[in-house]
Amino acid sequence: MTNRIAATYDGSGAGGPHTITFTAPTPGARLILVISCWSSISSDIPEGWTEDYHANGYNHVHILSKIATGSETSVVLNHTDYRLHAVLYERDDCPNRLFSVAGTSSSASVSTLAATVPANATGRAFGVVNAPNGTASATAWNQGLSRHFAPDDSASNSAFVTGPLPAAGSRTFTVSNLAMTSTTINLAVMAVVGYGSTDAAAPSAPSSLRATSITGTSISVEWDAATDDVGVTGYGVYLNGSKQGSDQAGLSYTFTGLTAGQTYLSEVDARDAAGNRSPRAQISVVAEVDVTPPAVPPNLRVVETTHTSITVAWDASTDSVGVAGYGVFVGGVRQGPDQAEWIYTITRLARGTTYTIGVDAADAVNNRSAMAGITAATLAGGDPSAPPNLTATAGREQITLAWGAAAAGALPIARYEVLLDGVLAASTAQLGYVLEDLEAGSVHEVAVRAVDAGLARGPAVLVTVTVPVGDWVPVASPVYRLGDWVGNARDAHGVTWTVEEEEGWSSSAAPITLGADSDNADGGFDGPGRYGSRIVTLSGTAVADSRVGMLAAQERLTGVLSASGIGVLRVAEAHLTRQAKVRLEDTVEITDRDSLAFEWSLVVKASNPRRFARRSVYAEVTFEPAQTTGATTITMAGDYPTIPARFLLYGPVTEPVIRVEELGLEIRTKAGTVLPDARYALDIDLATREVWALVPPDVWPEPRPGRTMLARFPARFALAPGPNTVRLSGGLVVGQEATSPRLVIEATDAWI
Repeated sequence: MTNRIAATYDGSGAGGPHTITFTAPTPGARLILVISCWSSISSDIPEGWTEDYHANGYNHVHILSKIATGSETSVVLNHTDYRLHAVLYERDDCPNRLFSVAGTSSSASVSTLAATVPANATGRAFGVVNAPNGTASATAWNQGLSRHFAPDDSASNSAFVTGPLPAAGSRTFTVSNLAMTSTTINLAVMAVVGYGSTDAAAPSAPSSLRATSITGTSISVEWDAATDDVGVTGYGVYLNGSKQGSDQAGLSYTFTGLTAGQTYLSEVDARDAAGNRSPRAQISVVAEVDVTPPAVPPNLRVVETTHTSITVAWDASTDSVGVAGYGVFVGGVRQGPDQAEWIYTITRLARGTTYTIGVDAADAVNNRSAMAGITAATLAGGDPSAPPNLTATAGREQITLAWGAAAAGALPIARYEVLLDGVLAASTAQLGYVLEDLEAGSVHEVAVRAVDAGLARGPAVLVTVTVPVGDWVPVASPVYRLGDWVGNARDAHGVTWTVEEEEGWSSSAAPITLGADSDNADGGFDGPGRYGSRIVTLSGTAVADSRVGMLAAQERLTGVLSASGIGVLRVAEAHLTRQAKVRLEDTVEITDRDSLAFEWSLVVKASNPRRFARRSVYAEVTFEPAQTTGATTITMAGDYPTIPARFLLYGPVTEPVIRVEELGLEIRTKAGTVLPDARYALDIDLATREVWALVPPDVWPEPRPGRTMLARFPARFALAPGPNTVRLSGGLVVGQEATSPRLVIEATDAWI
């Protein structure tokens, strides 16, 4: 989202109504409209806006707001008086109104207001003053508010200010230098409104606090990062209850000046930006050297094996001071933190695969033993059967598939994968699927295979299918298609359509320069702008076999798009077919040339300037065996700098995180977020920035808005031309450890 002054408006001499224009905001941002006027507008608030505050002295000030849809480019105030001034702000850090105060003054110098700023508040304050005479352009403000717009007019002189919220508690806002020149017209009015949020949730306690080095005079400790719903800003370190200096960003600390042989209590807590502090993690350490590691855990053994899991156990290790925990490793990869138990089950393994498993012991200062090792194999077999009775029916640029249910093996069937020419094209829980947007006359190998809950894939059933040829014959390149109309081709009615001029398709859309750089704190970007709509003009001639055929061709062309309809303009070049959704921009022009031929012109507009590939790219991510993370690389073609995609994240998983490695950006869910099983999902659309939560119909019959489940959704999060490594990570759901979550990625190559 963006944080900016979207518009300033001086209605002097304009009369009414007043129209304030601005560039379209980011969907989900809050638009805040601060108005200073000679007479009230409360009786005529624009549709969709809420009046958050209104104050009056001799004149009036109003504060309106709304949540942006992203389509707004103007607001109209049906106010007849010309003495109206306004500032429109767009903010992503102002979800709620926190306080509002107003006051009046007949003094020529000072007006004072008292407000209470809530604890743990972050956000912004917006102020305005209207003096009925003199000038407000020289006013000075306190509490960090800065003046940025001060128009003057007859009997209505305004000044607008904004700044970060002051510290929590009782705060007095003061404006001076009103420079009022009359005692007859008095009562200047001043208002301050604070917007933002209060963060009352403390971070989690830092985990795995441990001593890494101990001498007779020093102890070094480390810990793992804490988590917070907004963000951890630092850590406090304590020794025997006394804080050691100020908060720090690092995950380690060394206590010095200690006395050998004494026991010290080391504690660490986490702090967020609102000042909330977590519970303290603590360990007691004796200031002496312990360099002796524990003994190797004895009697490591396999307790149980299944098709997707191995359970191992061992006996207790010994140590000169004491064993603090045991680490379990698979193929050298650590399985979670150290544990106190002597048994562990490794889940989500591949069938019929041999794994090397190791266990070591650690003491309180993290001296680690040598590793006990063992090899064990999961059970083989138990894969699903091939789906029976696969049928493939070719239609116009599509193939309709149907099949019977595969027989389950060791685990139930979870879904079916559809492969097109050896590449994964889709997955579905249904017993059928339609492959669309195929080339007319193309030949494809189509396969379907079953996948069970443990990610085992059965044998694929393969068929070869020929898509019917088109009912038109190309006469030149490229071939243009819009609905049933085909340009540079002889159509099914015997009419030859020739495109003689094209404008707007092969050239880039016009860039729109940004008014100001965006705040990159939450993924905003600095850049020259974005691309505007694409206007495509096609014109040429059409030749029919008869006069009746010519007239029918003209009717088909004028009916190819209704005035409000949306179609797909598809352009097939020798090496590539691209398309865009368009609507009619102007009337279709037709001019008879003779009894069999006519000239035509067609103008369409694509609101999304990207030219997309015909078929989207499909990929899936699941957790790797014995890990809580997995990744895939999806390679996108084209030259459009940002390629929107759709992410479908299915459970079971806790606190999932989606990351694009090349950008270093993450979509992170809030602490405590759980998708309990595969029936629960998040649908994330990177183009519209919409997020939907999908739940079983018996829980809720339709998708719910899911944006509130995300702690972070950077504005720059999108795919880009070239390789995109998408990683999914998260925690296991208790009782669902054998099932992997799944991230489905659908994206389409895009060109400017």
